[in-house]
Amino acid sequence: MIDRAIRSVSGSIRKKLFLSYFIVIVIPLVLIGSILFVTMLSMTERQTLDKRAVEMKLVSQQLQAYTDQLELYSRVIYTGEVQALLNAGPPSDAIAFTRWRGALFQQFEEWYGYMNIKAAIQNVTIVRADGRAIAKEPSYAPDAAFAVQPWYREAIARQGEVVIAGPFVRPFANARPADGPHTFSLIRKINNPLGGPDLGGIVVDINVMDLARLLTSLNLRNMTILNEDDIVVYADEAKTIGQRWPYGASIRGSDSGWIDTDGGRMFVNTGELPATGWRFVSLDPMSTLSVYAVAFRNLTVGVGLISLLVALAISTFIAGRITKPLRTLRRHMKQVQDGRFDIRLEVTRTDEVGQLANSFNQMTERVQTLVNDVYKAEIIRKEAQLKALHSQINPHFLYNTLDSMNALAMLQDVPLLGRMSKMLADMFRYSISQGEPVVPLGEELKQVKRYVEIQQIRYDHKFSLLLSVPDRLLQYPIPKLTLQPVVENAVYHGLEIIPDEGLLAITAYETAEGVVLEVFDNGDGIAAEELVRIRQRMREPIDYADHLGLANVQERLQLHYGDEYGISIDSLHGRGTNVVYRLPPLRKDGSGDRDRDEAPLSAPSS
Repeated sequence: MIDRAIRSVSGSIRKKLFLSYFIVIVIPLVLIGSILFVTMLSMTERQTLDKRAVEMKLVSQQLQAYTDQLELYSRVIYTGEVQALLNAGPPSDAIAFTRWRGALFQQFEEWYGYMNIKAAIQNVTIVRADGRAIAKEPSYAPDAAFAVQPWYREAIARQGEVVIAGPFVRPFANARPADGPHTFSLIRKINNPLGGPDLGGIVVDINVMDLARLLTSLNLRNMTILNEDDIVVYADEAKTIGQRWPYGASIRGSDSGWIDTDGGRMFVNTGELPATGWRFVSLDPMSTLSVYAVAFRNLTVGVGLISLLVALAISTFIAGRITKPLRTLRRHMKQVQDGRFDIRLEVTRTDEVGQLANSFNQMTERVQTLVNDVYKAEIIRKEAQLKALHSQINPHFLYNTLDSMNALAMLQDVPLLGRMSKMLADMFRYSISQGEPVVPLGEELKQVKRYVEIQQIRYDHKFSLLLSVPDRLLQYPIPKLTLQPVVENAVYHGLEIIPDEGLLAITAYETAEGVVLEVFDNGDGIAAEELVRIRQRMREPIDYADHLGLANVQERLQLHYGDEYGISIDSLHGRGTNVVYRLPPLRKDGSGDRDRDEAPLSAPSS
């Protein structure tokens, strides 16, 4: 299919022009569309990166302020009232313990109000040095042993420095709603300014959904907060909170770039909050970033396709204008190829095509003049040659025949002498008679019979003649004296040499391609080298001063019927020779068909 398409294009200038226009238009269109798409995508990435950088900075500031408030809230442990209550320790009496506990956390409530804390505190737990936990809200189960947790012991080891850990799922004593079970905690050691024993530590718990309130107020989407261990502290999808973020190892620090997630290809930006060790990551799907680039690309492609259609229409018109006169020239040249030399083109242009048409007119005019001159000269030459051929008599045949007649006359008085004389007279009369150069096949066969009868008398019936010609072919028109020269060659060069009885067979029949005549003799045949030489001479120009031979018959037949017709010779040395005449089909009117419109280049016999 590809080869056919290539041959179809390579065979038409119009298609070549159309294809070149198409390539010239499409390649820049594809390049421009691709460049614009990549450029717009890069610009969108940069804009998204800049926008997210601003958002990260804002989130960092808000989270820093948020954690600062939590740290400020935890400083209540250093007020005098709280220090006094903690140094005094919880009383053993239940009623006194309840009053002590109420006074302790009353200070937290008042401090919360004084400092205008915005964070939604879920619970506050004081962990004594002995590991006993005293919670503001008695909602945790007894197994909430904070003192043994690694994150608690790490915070105590920092000697009062704030540590934020989580997220956690606290063991509540009562059932809690499942939509927000996670908390994160602020932990710090409670130092004793009075120099007494350690007072333990404080754990402030905040529900992670309070971060949703903060981020919602900033109108942020697709934001994920991770702790130092890449555990999700907060995400838009609450079910991922508390799970390890699978892509944390691929994005570190403040890097940005593309990653492949279950949700598709994402553009990632990151930021950090040093005070907490948290990282916040924004995820932007590629479909969101490329929406403008795709829209701009589609617009470019749409405009380009419209431009392409307009350009192709214009290029088709231009290609047609350029190739139309060339197609006209080609059509007229085919007519000249078929023999129409009177064709002329109308020249209305002055460009290269017009100059080509003008040269074509001059060429056909010159060719017509040359053809007429050469054609007339050839006719005159052929007529002269045919007249000379018709007037020739084979001296060898004449002398031999006369010798035979003389010998017979001397030896005996027989009718054969008279018969030979009559046959010879009829042959001469047929050969030199004035009239049509084309005769029916039956007349040519009569001439052959006369010649063969004379030779049979001469050679004492050493060979016989066999004719097999349908009656309808007896009227087939054939050039005069084109059969006898071949029969004469068969006798002199074939049958005369063999010692046994010879056979000369002439057969005529019709095929799909035309009429076929075969002249066969079972004589000595022709050697292979001589056969090659004879075939070569039949293809070369002949000297008409020579005798009537195969080459002469070949040229006369081709002159009359056309180059596709003529004779061919086959022979096996010692076996015989067969000469085949290939002639045009027989017309319905009984004449031979010819593919030429002009009259045959032949002359009347002399």
